Amino acid sequence: MHSYDWISIGDTMQDVFLQMSTDDVHLYDAPNLPQQMGLNFADKIPVQRKDDLIGGNSANAAIAMARLGYRTAIYSHVGEDAQGVRIKEEFTKNNVSTEYVVVDHGLESNYNTVINLNGERTILIYHVHRHFRLPKMASSEWVYLSSMGQGFEVILPQVCAYLDKTDAKLVYQPGTYQLRSGAETAKELLKRTEIFAVNREEAELYLGKPAGTPFRELLDGVCGLGVKIALITDGPNGAYASDGVSYYYLGIIKAAPRIEATGAGDSFTSAFSAAIAAGESIQEALRWGQCEASQVIQHIGPQPGLVNRRKMAHLLAEHHELQAVPLEDGDMSHRFDV
Repeated sequence: MHSYDWISIGDTMQDVFLQMSTDDVHLYDAPNLPQQMGLNFADKIPVQRKDDLIGGNSANAAIAMARLGYRTAIYSHVGEDAQGVRIKEEFTKNNVSTEYVVVDHGLESNYNTVINLNGERTILIYHVHRHFRLPKMASSEWVYLSSMGQGFEVILPQVCAYLDKTDAKLVYQPGTYQLRSGAETAKELLKRTEIFAVNREEAELYLGKPAGTPFRELLDGVCGLGVKIALITDGPNGAYASDGVSYYYLGIIKAAPRIEATGAGDSFTSAFSAAIAAGESIQEALRWGQCEASQVIQHIGPQPGLVNRRKMAHLLAEHHELQAVPLEDGDMSHRFDV
């Protein structure tokens, strides 16, 4: 018997959420760039609300899995500071084992500032440089690998060795530094990846594709890296998944109010992966992901809205109309809104 169902690997953050107003933050379009956000330089900008929470993709995933009833642990580094103490306390409170959490003496914890505007988030990321080394870990059915700071490359062959030794299955949700390093850096890991999850912009970046590339092409590109299942989320437009043979699209639950979107992709990927681990189909896994994300976006922060297994069953039954559809040639998935 495996000691854990899931072991999450990645950085944990102290997140500070700042609720802003369009009276003080300006949105504008610029040629050949994503939508831009502007603040008056050298000004004092009022904040409507502040929330302090812990975060990080892997931390969010670990807590999501624990809420769904899985035996979960996390390998992560924290600083020798008050934030590090609080992070460990939050994991324990959420039934995530901290036996693989490393306290870096003399260093501080990672820190994010999250600017929330119109239900969407912009994140300023501060990663402390860590000396990563995978500890000797018990066996696990699954591993969830996500965002890590500079120097993450040394961990990749260690994760590969762990997967080979334990036959664990891998979910890989690359973070900022992993995405920027490109697929070549992680080619051996990708060959061992069961589920690869990114959003649309991240898929285009990782594959070197232009903005607006059709989703079927993106899914084929991801599967071509060697992964078994590609998952690409597209925020309020829905999500897409493929095993390289079949292609599916699922829209959102429109009735769910979008208060704050941090962690929506993490929650979707976590619930999608939990469903696959439970033996569900890709179509059903998309439903799990969308139900989970619909709850997370109704709260500030990535974890308050995460559901337990009973709540998940209730949501799936309540939204029986939420059904994945085949992704047609020509990328016509936008026709299938839920």
